[in-house]
Amino acid sequence: MRAPAGVPVVMTADRTLMADHRTIFGGMVAASQTTTVPRLLMDHLLAPRSALAVAPLGLRRIEAALIGDGFASDEVAVVASERLPEVIGPETRVIAVSAGEACGLGMNSTTMTAISGGEIYPRHLVRDLMRRIAGLRERAPHAKVILGGPGAWQLLADDSLRVELGVDHVVSGQAEGNAPEVFHAAVDGDALPTLIAGEPVAVSAIPAIRGASAMGVVELSRGCGLGCHYCVMGREPMAHLTEETVLADVRTNVAAGLRSIGAISEDLLRYGADGMRPRPERLLALLRRMREIDGVGLIQTDHANIISVAGWPDEQLRELRALMVGESGARFPWMNLGVESASGELLARSGSAKLGGVDPADWGEFAAEQLRRLIRVGFMPMASLMLRLPGETEAHVQRTLDWVEGLADEPLTIFPMLYAPIDGSPVPTRADLTSMHWRLIKRCYDVNFREVPRMFFDGQTAAGVPLARRLALQALGFGQIALWSALFAWRGWRAEA
Repeated sequence: MRAPAGVPVVMTADRTLMADHRTIFGGMVAASQTTTVPRLLMDHLLAPRSALAVAPLGLRRIEAALIGDGFASDEVAVVASERLPEVIGPETRVIAVSAGEACGLGMNSTTMTAISGGEIYPRHLVRDLMRRIAGLRERAPHAKVILGGPGAWQLLADDSLRVELGVDHVVSGQAEGNAPEVFHAAVDGDALPTLIAGEPVAVSAIPAIRGASAMGVVELSRGCGLGCHYCVMGREPMAHLTEETVLADVRTNVAAGLRSIGAISEDLLRYGADGMRPRPERLLALLRRMREIDGVGLIQTDHANIISVAGWPDEQLRELRALMVGESGARFPWMNLGVESASGELLARSGSAKLGGVDPADWGEFAAEQLRRLIRVGFMPMASLMLRLPGETEAHVQRTLDWVEGLADEPLTIFPMLYAPIDGSPVPTRADLTSMHWRLIKRCYDVNFREVPRMFFDGQTAAGVPLARRLALQALGFGQIALWSALFAWRGWRAEA
């Protein structure tokens, strides 16, 4: 590092993206908190500083692209926000920020603030980070602030927000293809447009990461291609990274001290597929090779699709679970599946191909059966629902509530989310939730209050989180359960009054 002269390219992100999250679900829990939770608990329990030099996977990809295109390794610094004073100086020309929730417009953020109030912490911490950067810019008078990452889309529709945050340029989308050109231009002082569309590269050309990724995540696939109007990835066709790139990223994380690996995809079960049809043998072969890497512990995932579960025989789902759990001892590996609504007719209106040829009238029953299949082979499914989809009626909400009632005794979790438009149209708020919505939300959380604590504790145990921290997180979780239960009771009383 060149401090105090400064490093030419400095890359960072807010604390929720660079904290010591040993599990993907732990990161999700931290990113779901609002400022109703004391900052002290965020900084020291939910999102504590990492002793390892971790960064969001997207930043690691851009770092690798820059170094592969002429930047020297000591000309690029990827650091947590508290280390910015060490690397920003007169020679700094680019301060690149990755943001997941620059403005708090995402589905999870709008849902959590609607239920519990306050400001979502990822947005709050992005603003803290940008204030810190603003205070350091006098050291680097020629530096440009470039913001990208999964939340960059939130700055595209309202330029005043960009100005308020002190961002000079916004890069949207995957950008390994043109990030080197953009950063070289910024370093050279060349003019750049305010809004820059990222250019992806072919999956065969995606550079392997050079440093540890937060939560040990490695990319298996990009895009989704199901066409859902409410999802940015729905427009992007799914493409699969090569096994060698995935394995190289796993080795980099393990070498840095991260034993738990996150296998990330918009649909894990479609890795290696041709179009919509899963090819289970491709994913299983990749996971077997991952298991051969010394030091790999728990393998986690995030998303899969209901229709893809249907394309996997039970025997291969059991093998999938065994390969993911390994010798970690995890009892409740989870997988997030977007059911969205028990009404297939409503879901079909969103432009989604999630139904995969299933008769819309049969969607609710079909989805429930696939969740039960995952339970039978040893997974704990995490179903997500979407409230206030365009065209939603009270009958649709009632149908979904009945669907939840039919699954309420199963070992699974169900998370309702508020629809968040990505076209700049108004975001639904708490005022848009009817008494029927609140009944549905409460019933989902009745299930979650029972199942989430053991799923969370189990995953953290398997990932090696120290016992003291696990117990403290459990205590905090039960405290939040009590508060939310009181909130739901109050909502019910208000509805009856």
